[in-house]
Amino acid sequence: MTRLLRNLLALITGVVPLATAHAIDLVPQDLVPPPPGLSTVQLSYSSSERGDLYRQGKRQVSGTRLDVDQITLRVGHAFQWARRPAFFYAQVGHSRVDPGGSLQAIEANSGIGDLNLMLATWPYVNREAGRYAGVAVYLGLPTGSYDPLNTVGLNTNAGQNRFAGALQTGYGQRLVGSLDWMIAGDVAWFGDNDEYFGPNPRAQTLSQRPILSAQTALTYNFNQWASLGLSYFYNTGGETRLGQSEWDNLINLHRYGATAQVRLPFGRLTIEYGGDITTESGLLEETRWAIKLTRIFW
Repeated sequence: MTRLLRNLLALITGVVPLATAHAIDLVPQDLVPPPPGLSTVQLSYSSSERGDLYRQGKRQVSGTRLDVDQITLRVGHAFQWARRPAFFYAQVGHSRVDPGGSLQAIEANSGIGDLNLMLATWPYVNREAGRYAGVAVYLGLPTGSYDPLNTVGLNTNAGQNRFAGALQTGYGQRLVGSLDWMIAGDVAWFGDNDEYFGPNPRAQTLSQRPILSAQTALTYNFNQWASLGLSYFYNTGGETRLGQSEWDNLINLHRYGATAQVRLPFGRLTIEYGGDITTESGLLEETRWAIKLTRIFW
């Protein structure tokens, strides 16, 4: 390993959240409860490209590159719970992490990700006025591919080897005509990962504080078949530490997103695009896009 790469990995390990986690991002129409009895199967492909390294909001290193590609399968079902609409899904994916640029000496890695579960219900629904209030709980199970040796310097594992959970609330309403608005917030918690090397010669315990997140979106419905949404996301908190070291790597991240949805005779097509606006620490996500195909069953 070259001296430049060793120095770069030491810097990345010291400033990058070692197990990146963001908000539970919502598609603008996610706050509309599906009718009971509906089932869905969603297949999606997403790609993320990260570039320059930042610390305390300032660029530290250019020429870094990290590409992450993922295929995800989600199966969901809508039902009634205590006379209120509810929805459950289970999701698992396969991802590939490919370092490039000044990180290209690090070997690419791929594998199955963790199993994620979600249960949502809507305490308030007014379909005529287009107003909805919902709450959801999320659980991540450490079932994915994980090798502690793939955390040396840079974590390239598909699985995170820890439990995770989140609680999210959201509200949406029709503003005027074909324009809708939504706002949501969530808090995510993380269990410890007891097999993490980072910059150390032996594995230690990785701990992470909760991440607080907020998001808002405006959606214009062209007709009953197509819509376009613009979103803003903010994430903060999530400091990490190894062993008994000091807490570090505060997340302070502003992001944007655009979402186009088209209803199809058998379901829905969703296309997403976005990226980071500013980041306090870590590799700046230059672009992120996803295409999702949802099949609906009755």
